Amino acid sequence: MRKFLFFCLVTLFGGTLTQAQTQKLISPVFWQAGVQAIHQEEIKGTTVFSFSTFRHFFLNLEAVNLNAYQLHRTGSQYRLIALNPKTNLGTYQADVTKAGVFLTTPRYKGTLKEAPTTLFTEDNQIAILLMGVAEIADTTTKRQAYEDYVTQSGTDCALSNTYYSVGVGLNTAAAISHLNHIIKRHKALGTFDDCTAISTQAETHCFFIGCFATFAWCCTN
Repeated sequence: MRKFLFFCLVTLFGGTLTQAQTQKLISPVFWQAGVQAIHQEEIKGTTVFSFSTFRHFFLNLEAVNLNAYQLHRTGSQYRLIALNPKTNLGTYQADVTKAGVFLTTPRYKGTLKEAPTTLFTEDNQIAILLMGVAEIADTTTKRQAYEDYVTQSGTDCALSNTYYSVGVGLNTAAAISHLNHIIKRHKALGTFDDCTAISTQAETHCFFIGCFATFAWCCTN
């Protein structure tokens, strides 16, 4: 189990004591997705994870900021929640067991390993859900604090101008294929007209649920 750096507070929520903690150790994928810290709170048998971010990232044809979401864990089930009350996501849930990951979404219900690849290229919420589950449930990946990533970034592009495209897949090849699909579509739309590629090739990170491929850009606007 990963160590949390700060024990923040104990509050009274609806008559039930809750514990809140802040986790500053994050994986490279979450750093590249713009996450600075993860906040965890226990509320009535559910663990609520929320995310402090310093930038957005590109997923499919959208700019996504993870501070717009929470991940709720009850037992082995993880559910994606949109913080905007006007956003009705429907059910996006992953049940993580020794036998594998079982997905429940508006478009697909079944095991992750049998899910069609179009789910990742056409439904951002599934990719976001899997990113969150990988970050919280997978303890094998080396993690660092935000400040350490900043120190090691070492490019001529300012942190505030650096953005990442992220692809997801069940293996490295699938994640890179998804990433290339994203970049091709964004280039056709002119998304990166004011950007210069920092990466020379995709960077990949694999978790027990699958892999993520990332590519860095320096953008002036």
